[in-house]
Formats: sequence, C-alpha cells, structure tokens
Amino acid sequence: MNAFSPQPRFTWPGGAKVAVMLCFDVDGETTALEHDPALAKRLTTMSQCEYGPTVGVPRLLGLLDHCQVPATFFIPGYIAEHHPEMTRAVQAAGHEIGLHGYLHERLITLNETQEEAILQKSFTILEDLTGTRPVGYRAPWFELNPWTPSVLQRNGVFYVASAMGDDVPYRHHNGLIEIPGQWMLEDWEQFAFNADPAWGSIPENCDKVFDLWWKEFEAMYDFGCCFVLTLHPWLSGRPSRVRLLEKLINAMKAKPGVWFARGAEIARWYDQTPEARREVDFDRLAGK
Repeated sequence: MNAFSPQPRFTWPGGAKVAVMLCFDVDGETTALEHDPALAKRLTTMSQCEYGPTVGVPRLLGLLDHCQVPATFFIPGYIAEHHPEMTRAVQAAGHEIGLHGYLHERLITLNETQEEAILQKSFTILEDLTGTRPVGYRAPWFELNPWTPSVLQRNGVFYVASAMGDDVPYRHHNGLIEIPGQWMLEDWEQFAFNADPAWGSIPENCDKVFDLWWKEFEAMYDFGCCFVLTLHPWLSGRPSRVRLLEKLINAMKAKPGVWFARGAEIARWYDQTPEARREVDFDRLAGK
C-alpha cells in the first residue's frame, strides 16, 4: 500500500517543502537557580549547568559554522549578563538572539505585572549587550499565561515560539505570530539527568534519538510543516550529541527543498505571505 500523500500545510520560500528552525535555549545556570537558589552552593550541579554557556555554545557555534546553517538562540537575561562574551559570539556568528525570561522564571508563578517587568528587564540587557532589540520570545518551559500574548505584543515582540497548537506558524487571538514546537523535538526528554535534585531520567542512546527526530522530520517534510528542534547546550553540547546534530543536519541538507531559517525569518515569511498557508477545509472533510 502506498503511503498517505497529504496536501502540504504551507508553501515555503523558493518552493521549499519544509522549514527547519534550530533553537538553542541557553538556560545554563538558570536551570538550577530557578529551581532553587540554594543550589548555587552545589558546585557539581552548577558546573553541569555552566557547561552549556562555556563549552556547549562554542562547540555548537563551530558545528553551525561548519554546516553553514543559521539558528536561533533564546538566552535568559541572567545568562547574557554573566556570559556577555558568549552572547556577543552568538550574534557575531550571524545567529538570532531571542528573549527567554531573566532567570528562566516559570510564567505560571507570575502575575501580569511581574511578567511584563521581567520581559522589559530582559529586553534592556540583551539590547545593551548586542545593540539589537530582540524580536522573538520563548517562554521558559514553553508555558504561556492567558495574558502573555498581549504583554509580548505591546512590548514589540514580533513572534513567540512557545505554544504547540499546530506544526506550521499561526496567530494568537491578538495577531501575535506563533512558531509552535512540540515535546518530541526537545532534548530535555532525551538527555537530561541530575542525581539530586532529580531531573530527567536515564539518558537515551543517540541512535535512538536520531531515529525519533529523523522520522518526524521525514513526515513533516511530506506534510509541508515547520520542523522546530529545541536543544539545550548543557545537554546537546556534549560531544556525542554534537555528532548526532551534525548527522541530522547533513541528512536534512541532503534532501531537496529544505529551508533552514531563523525564527524571525520564518515569522516574517508567514506575516508577508498570507497565501502560503492552507487552512484546514472542514467542509471538504465532511463531504459538503
């Protein structure tokens, strides 16, 4: 039996069949400090988190340069403050820097006023460091409050990459552009582990993870989707996982019609090309 051939959900630039957004959430030390500020005294736990900005990001920048693909780095304000050279290196390499809270705060613990104050603080830190005002935002833990889209829009955010309601870009109720992700295309569920406090589970084998991500990419390629891969440098900056990402990128590049893009470029294409999106025709599905 032949495989199901769907109508692509989206038309991408230059006739591309799929968009690929490589995202790096540089949580670094905020992984521990947001969980419990007292963990600052736990040197082994903190060193694992620090590995991301100090070792993982430089290694991943080298890989991206080698593969000649762009990426989007979502950097908490605290990490930008404490690793300014790293932050500037990301910008100098031509990648996009997006907002990701200050201390990776869980938005569900904040009211609207607190959330807006943290957003504005993060804007100031990143803009002062890079000379560029970020246009993209990812909520820590992917979790949005009901008022978050309004807070983001009135502060000049162009797109958000936090919800999971589709596999192509769409708009929130106020018109804010969403580039959705999904838990399956996230490295925390695959690789995160810490003994105490207990994070994650037993780290997966890279071959198993490649198979998981590659099968989703192949299907999204056929369905005309936006493949959003979310990685954390303290996890995916480890040597075997950098090799995994290299293998995945090269496999994607070997297929025709793959558009690697920063979040701002994807959001801009969606905003300026309304005819590119094919809405679900429920009347047709119902036989009307």
